[in-house]
Amino acid sequence: MDAPGANHPPMRTLQAIDRRLGPVASFLLRPLTLFRRQARARVARVLVIKFWGLGSLQLATPAIRSLRQQHPEASIDLLTLAGNRDLARGLGVFGEIRSLDLAGPGRRAFAMRLVRMLRELRKTRYDRVYDFEFFTWFSALASLLSGAPRSFGFAAPGARRGGLHTDTVPFNRYWHVARNFRALAGGENGAEVRHDELTTFGVLPEHERELDAVLADSPRRLVVLNPNAGDLAPERRWPVERFAALAARLVREDDARVVVTGTRAERDKTSAVLRAAGPLPAGRLQDLGGALSIGALHALFLRADLVVSNDSGPMHLAAAQGVPTLGLFGPETPVMYAPLGSHTRVHYAPPLCSPCINVHDAKVLSCIHGRPECLMRIEVEQVLASARGLLRERERSTKEVLVCASSS
Repeated sequence: MDAPGANHPPMRTLQAIDRRLGPVASFLLRPLTLFRRQARARVARVLVIKFWGLGSLQLATPAIRSLRQQHPEASIDLLTLAGNRDLARGLGVFGEIRSLDLAGPGRRAFAMRLVRMLRELRKTRYDRVYDFEFFTWFSALASLLSGAPRSFGFAAPGARRGGLHTDTVPFNRYWHVARNFRALAGGENGAEVRHDELTTFGVLPEHERELDAVLADSPRRLVVLNPNAGDLAPERRWPVERFAALAARLVREDDARVVVTGTRAERDKTSAVLRAAGPLPAGRLQDLGGALSIGALHALFLRADLVVSNDSGPMHLAAAQGVPTLGLFGPETPVMYAPLGSHTRVHYAPPLCSPCINVHDAKVLSCIHGRPECLMRIEVEQVLASARGLLRERERSTKEVLVCASSS
């Protein structure tokens, strides 16, 4: 699976550019807010902006459903990063998927791609823009420069992004992110988002074949471990050594086979799990870091009996598919980012300083301990106990399905 941020400038660099240049660009371009074209009576074209986060795209699908209900005849398009195209296409909720490629040599080439993207947005003449980013200046500027007569974005005290949006919705840090997304889209905000409101990725036969080509065949229970957390907040990683200990015990004590996943850029983390796990029976611990497309990753999830993951995009993708999912949290709170699924659990043992990641300051983390003490509090024995509990639930539900099928 390619990382959405692979070969891109470091996330910290992008965040610094946004914080420093965004207010200046907003000040210079703010006069354009006086020349927005008049809104049409019928909403024909809607643009959703969500650049970063595979998991955020998954969690935004209930909001897209709300937009579809409000504008049943409109085309609902997406503007995202190039690395998210395959996921967005597989979710099947968007019309046209427009993307911005941050990779490639030279600032001039990037500037040309950016200008071309903005020109295409203006040419399309969107009626509404919904900016699902959390207080980034870049997405607010893109909303303004699209030329849409109305644009919607999150607001908070001290984070109004120069008044570039015509309509704002308060971001509630005590709500799940999926609920905040749905509120921005004008949907019901009086209740939590349910698992069955998520739209899941459509796995195709070609994705199954791709998985078959690399996945070792075995009748044993399949446990998938994701020891990564993307480049937006890498501090969300539970220690590799503990993932390795968990893998070794699942293999030796629970007769499971374990697969470790990650992107190409995360191969060092996946291979480190195998090295630290020590010698195990052949074929029982497999490294698939960088070996799967986003479609094949979903195919793997659908075959899994359990997924254990850091707080990250793959955790949300697995949970949405209904796979038993165990999420590990530390710098971020599960109040906002708990996996939404029919069989999910989380581990969160926060010290006084957690959570320390906040959407209001672009998720810039500065740990006072020098290491994520919040994650160090989560012990292997605790995670193993929860993993076994979810595996037992999986076995019971499978037996119930078999009994129903035999009696019908």
